[in-house]
Amino acid sequence: MMDRVRTLIMLGRPRTCMPGVLAFALGYSYTGGGVTARMALGGVLAFSIGFCANLHNAATDVPEDSRNLPGRARLVATVGHARLMAFCRVLGGLMLLGGLALGTYFTILMTLAVVGLHQYSAPPVRSKGRPLLGLWVFAQAVVFPFLFGWTTEPGGMLETLVASIGATLHVGAAPPWQAAWQSWRYLGMWFFLTLWFMAKGCFKNVPDYAGDRAAGLRTSATVFATRRDAALAAAIATGAAYLSLGVLVAAGLERPAVLGALVWLFPVMGNCARLVRAADPSAGNDVLRADMALSTGFIATLLLLVAPRPVNVALAVGAGLVILGSDLVGLDSRRRQDASPAKAA
Repeated sequence: MMDRVRTLIMLGRPRTCMPGVLAFALGYSYTGGGVTARMALGGVLAFSIGFCANLHNAATDVPEDSRNLPGRARLVATVGHARLMAFCRVLGGLMLLGGLALGTYFTILMTLAVVGLHQYSAPPVRSKGRPLLGLWVFAQAVVFPFLFGWTTEPGGMLETLVASIGATLHVGAAPPWQAAWQSWRYLGMWFFLTLWFMAKGCFKNVPDYAGDRAAGLRTSATVFATRRDAALAAAIATGAAYLSLGVLVAAGLERPAVLGALVWLFPVMGNCARLVRAADPSAGNDVLRADMALSTGFIATLLLLVAPRPVNVALAVGAGLVILGSDLVGLDSRRRQDASPAKAA
């Protein structure tokens, strides 16, 4: 029983859920809400989206994983495919119930998130097989948690934003400047997180290049003629996405201090260079694990620069401990031993 629970946790990959939890805290910080039971439930649901998406992806991607990550395919066989899918359905149902407890806005977004995580890797949409759509849906792993943060304590940001847009079109009266600015800040960060994690999707598709191409799966990586070309494109997209944070500062939506988070760009680009040089899927997966740690460090830093609150410090430290602990005890399904040793194309 305990072995099966451990296997489920490995397939759920808690270390990859940390950016979503921190994105939730970032979204929540714009509302000015305090530390409440609603915030705690919202954080749990933000974690659950990533966890459930990883489980569902493992269950539906057995053909590709048999080439890219045979160790993960064996873990799915250990749990049982039917049992894993049943667990995903139960967890999805609990997530929807949790959304209901947090109100109408949260319920709508949670419903969309559950549908999205299902259709990322399952028919009829199977967005991961559509290069651009796949990246956009993948980015929702942090965008939905960010939106969950707002809908946990919704206030009037959405209505204010709509009124602000209407006022620019000479429809209705403009809302108070301070309220409008907060809504525009939120919208700007939403766009940044979308671009940032779409670039992460480009990055994470590269180590799976050989297996995905052999399986006939069109991703942002396999549209390129070689794995190296895909890695170079991912490196360029990654650098551009991080630097786009400067647009928020230039537009006056964030303080210049948030640019301090770009200190992470130096190790991130170094890791991109490692991705280009990676000779096989095992080496590529090592780079991908490092990228998740770097991405978590970046969004934790961004969170603390935007909202330096004790609860956010605790969440940032907790995220780091989850990644460190997962790596120390091998609580993940993308370990070096899980990857195929076959040479990448």
